[in-house]
Amino acid sequence: MKKILIIDTTWPINSRTERFRKTLQEKYHVIVSAWKRDGKPEDPREDLHIMVNNIGYGNQILKLIKLPLFILHNFNVCKKNNPDIIFASHWDSLICAAFIKALFFRRIKIIYDCLDLPTTSNYFIRKFLQLIEKTSLKYVDITIFASRYFESLYPKKINSIIFENYPPKSSLTPYHSQPSWFKDYDIVTIKNTKTVSWIGVVRYLNILENILDAIKDTDIHFLVFGTGPDLEKLQAAVIQKNLNKQVHFFGRYEHADLNFIYSISELIWAAYPTSDHNAVYAISNKYFECSSFEKTPIISKKTKMAEYLRGRKNAILIDEFNVNEIRNSFFDYFNNGKDDEPFEKYEPDASWEDRENLLIEYLEKNLP
Repeated sequence: MKKILIIDTTWPINSRTERFRKTLQEKYHVIVSAWKRDGKPEDPREDLHIMVNNIGYGNQILKLIKLPLFILHNFNVCKKNNPDIIFASHWDSLICAAFIKALFFRRIKIIYDCLDLPTTSNYFIRKFLQLIEKTSLKYVDITIFASRYFESLYPKKINSIIFENYPPKSSLTPYHSQPSWFKDYDIVTIKNTKTVSWIGVVRYLNILENILDAIKDTDIHFLVFGTGPDLEKLQAAVIQKNLNKQVHFFGRYEHADLNFIYSISELIWAAYPTSDHNAVYAISNKYFECSSFEKTPIISKKTKMAEYLRGRKNAILIDEFNVNEIRNSFFDYFNNGKDDEPFEKYEPDASWEDRENLLIEYLEKNLP
């Protein structure tokens, strides 16, 4: 059985990479190398190699400065485990993989999961990151695009496959009981309330505050499912804006809870700051989930997703920086947009597990 080393610059590894890990385990011996940056020690586990330091998360410059330490860590992991393939889960993981292959292990094959685009608010740093990625791509054997819109930004000659963030089968399974975190709420009351839901990592405080300003002095409620780096700041903003009765925090949830979450939600927020180059071309998880669960997503009109959905009644396209436009879109939906016509799905229903065999077949064919 061939060995695959998954390299991820975070720990725990991101949810998409975790799904790949489970998929690859069907055919390969999978080893994980990750970078835990909160300084807290991690218990050793078989086939798991974690570098721990205390530089924190969110500082891209400091992360790049310390990246040589993580490259050295991965070199030692490769020396110990002798993998056949490296799975680089992000552009910064790709730098590690390319460096190791170029200087030490030429025979290793590299799979690059283009999870998102190298990006930062600084134009010159972004160009520098793109140059590093372009150079590293020379050592890649297969590129996996997490969005169909990424493909046009890369050379046509590269060996690539599109494999997007399809929902896991566990999230599509009908729920049989309410999650424990919902015990303090009445489901009938929630379902009879006008709601906008944020589902996932709580970040992009400027966008979150725009939602708060849009629902102020209305009867619309904002439901927040998940945790993240901006959770405490959002909670403080809710208090400062006196919106405690309209904003509800439900905390961490499992993928298996998604069916329940969507069942009690009306509008689903999926409009992230398009000042970030990546947000324009990415495909949100909510894109697939809303189609599967037949809920209306709110998407930035500046994205490639919006270009495809423009003209469809089952999506709301807005300028995520314009509070008045956000508020008006809420009013328009709750006053005029709801009807008894069947929901028109914009994507065929398919889970991650439905598609994973196609990926495995592709890898086996192209990495003999």
